[in-house]
Amino acid sequence: MLLQHKIEGVKKLLEERNIELKEWEGLAEYTTIKIGGRVSLMIFPETIEEAICVLNACFEKALEPFVIGGGSNLLAGDNDFEGMVLNLRKLKGIKVVEEGKDICKLRVMAGTMINQVISFGLKRGLSGPEFLAGVPASLGGAVKMNAGAFGRKMAEIVKKVRLWRNGRIFWLVPQEEDWEYRNFKQEGVILEVELELKKVGKEALRHRVCDFLKERILKQPLGKRTFGSVFKNPEGDFAGRLIEKCGLKGKRIGDARISEKHANFIENLGKARAAHVLELMALARESVFKNFGVLLEPEVRFLACGIN
Repeated sequence: MLLQHKIEGVKKLLEERNIELKEWEGLAEYTTIKIGGRVSLMIFPETIEEAICVLNACFEKALEPFVIGGGSNLLAGDNDFEGMVLNLRKLKGIKVVEEGKDICKLRVMAGTMINQVISFGLKRGLSGPEFLAGVPASLGGAVKMNAGAFGRKMAEIVKKVRLWRNGRIFWLVPQEEDWEYRNFKQEGVILEVELELKKVGKEALRHRVCDFLKERILKQPLGKRTFGSVFKNPEGDFAGRLIEKCGLKGKRIGDARISEKHANFIENLGKARAAHVLELMALARESVFKNFGVLLEPEVRFLACGIN
């Protein structure tokens, strides 16, 4: 009852500010694997100022909203739950803030999709994030998880991050120690990011993007309903290889299936539930540990799944 009272207080304030919100909104629509129950309040800020207003209102009520962007790297629970989701998918925008002979700095809002940033770069011959071509992630999410592929990672191109933390808004220049494998360690909600991209030939860049896309299409189940990689790669090995060696490719529980193309992906074949996905994850972890003595660590985030 106290939680709902706090949520109602935030809702009233946001309605007064004409900030878009939806009550008892289904999460499945906003996740790439298309799974999830309803949340009692979902909020859609369209500007940095609106996002700050939402965060400050929640902070004053001692509420901590769950932040989502593109909805990849996320598994939401099957049941409805009382809580708040801050959906940044409308917080989009890219602008050039500095341009030199060899580099160009962009300021990009957190809800902008990474493929929009890549397209912006293709038109201007700006190289940097193309190693993530085809990944359905927002820029904020890609930074938060220090997304990487093909030997590259977001830490290499991020110069500044605008964060909201406990009522404060500030620009942070990340240091080497702020980054680790699949994680940006600084706490707070990412609102904007400054990227430093290199100027290159447009045709060469186009070929590079195509090569990354071809490689991803060849090895990963692009076009299927997944949340991306299930587990982090253990040091010196690959989670997909270990799961495949356990004979689990194609293993199915309900409508959830370990991909036949890449064993570190779980596909929703139609009406999969989070419970089915969690069962497959548990099976994969137990099998890999039993056979190889390696305990796989989830890369996916969980919302209302009973897992912290």
